[in-house]
Amino acid sequence: ALSKYQNRIEKLLEENPDFVQPARSRNEVLSWVKSGLRDFSVSRANNPWGIPVPKDNSQTIYVWFDALLGYISSLLEPGDEPTIENAIARGWPAKVHIIGKDILRFHAIYWPAMLMSAGLELPEVVFGHGFLTKDGLKMGKSLGNTLDPFELVGRYGADATRYFFLRSIEFGSDGDYSEERFITTVNADLANNLGNLLNRSMNLIRKNCDLMYGLDSSEIDHPFRETASQLARLVPRNLERLHFMGACQPIVEYLGQANQYIAEEEPWVLFKQGERERAVRCLCTCLEVVRVSAVLLKPVTPMLSDRIYQSLGL
Repeated sequence: ALSKYQNRIEKLLEENPDFVQPARSRNEVLSWVKSGLRDFSVSRANNPWGIPVPKDNSQTIYVWFDALLGYISSLLEPGDEPTIENAIARGWPAKVHIIGKDILRFHAIYWPAMLMSAGLELPEVVFGHGFLTKDGLKMGKSLGNTLDPFELVGRYGADATRYFFLRSIEFGSDGDYSEERFITTVNADLANNLGNLLNRSMNLIRKNCDLMYGLDSSEIDHPFRETASQLARLVPRNLERLHFMGACQPIVEYLGQANQYIAEEEPWVLFKQGERERAVRCLCTCLEVVRVSAVLLKPVTPMLSDRIYQSLGL
């Protein structure tokens, strides 16, 4: 009886505003609940497919009732005795359910009510993600405009693909993919902003210092130290909140500031003028910005970050 849990689910949503995310999804779910929850049957009559109800072959288990239970039953390992206690011990409750917004009702209303009825803990968060279009159009076989993720990764790499979608589309909202936008974003942020800063700085040090310089970056009171400290707090917090765009964008801005800094300092000119210490300080500062950025981007671009670590001798 879903209606039995009307008040408990409404209280859950009001007292735990982060239970359903993002906010627009929470508001939609709250509207459904306040309009009144209606009971549903856990079985269907004369359905030719599905799991039969024990002792009544004319009935099959309602597909969503069966599917949602899979979140717990699937935790069992081969050889485990199939008990609810064993399944829960394998990793329930879930920290977050990430689901399509079109099945939000089942995960944010039906599933919590089922768990409440069984006396089991609820997941911490139910997050409804948006839909993806391509070149402004809904994807479909009839249009022949489907996006093959394997092909995309094969062509551009997993890091670039992951970065584009997390950086360019607010997680939880609908988003659009175009190859032109993909290439522009990846080139601007990863190749130009990050890659060029690394290569330019390393080449200047290699040329003028033979990659040897007696300067510890931790001792430099450079203008980006405070920003790095702020990012070290902000980025993990936004990643934890699934605010991926909010994690990537500040790193891009941080790198942009460093590129402006090296352009203004002109260490290549400073070397020619004999101001070696100032030039090295500038380059060491830029490489520290690259290092910090690689660390912060590691969850999004792990392979790229590893290559940067190697380039820096870390």
